[in-house]
Amino acid sequence: MEITVPYQDRTLESPSLDRVRRLRRHLVRSLRDLRVAKHPDRLIQPYTAEPEGDVAAVLRAGCAACHGHCCLGGGEHAYLDERTMARVRRDRPDQDARGLIAAYVRDVAPMSYAGSCLFHGANGCTLDRALRADLCISYHCDGLTSFLRQAPAPSDVIIHAVRPGAASVRPGRNNAKVAPGREDETDG
Repeated sequence: MEITVPYQDRTLESPSLDRVRRLRRHLVRSLRDLRVAKHPDRLIQPYTAEPEGDVAAVLRAGCAACHGHCCLGGGEHAYLDERTMARVRRDRPDQDARGLIAAYVRDVAPMSYAGSCLFHGANGCTLDRALRADLCISYHCDGLTSFLRQAPAPSDVIIHAVRPGAASVRPGRNNAKVAPGREDETDG
């Protein structure tokens, strides 16, 4: 099976203090929204389990080839909201709001992709999985979603990463071949 995933190639940069301040303000607002919610326990979304085995290998290879195109919209909010805060507060009852904000700020990527999510580092997301928005945990692009719908999962998968709007796949660059039970092969 051949899968096409989007590709981003922005440059890495040190996040500005202003961007980190905006993240802090966003977290404060999200925690305030949670505090005034009538039924905060109802905001908690079911946690998306991490995939395993061959499916996980294909998803990891697809995301690695893509370089986090879906993270570009995360900006200073990282898709975090009162629903995420409700889950995190439930899972970390001993951590106060100040400590929680500090945990998020501590995980900001020292070098993140220009204009992308503050946690979007060179090797993927720098934010602890337990602190991520459910969207970040559960989202898959169209190519990976079509792979997940295959039953049973195909035994050999070739992943092509293509910049949105590009006319064709660039052979040998940011492509991966995944065969369950064998090492992944990556070009470029």
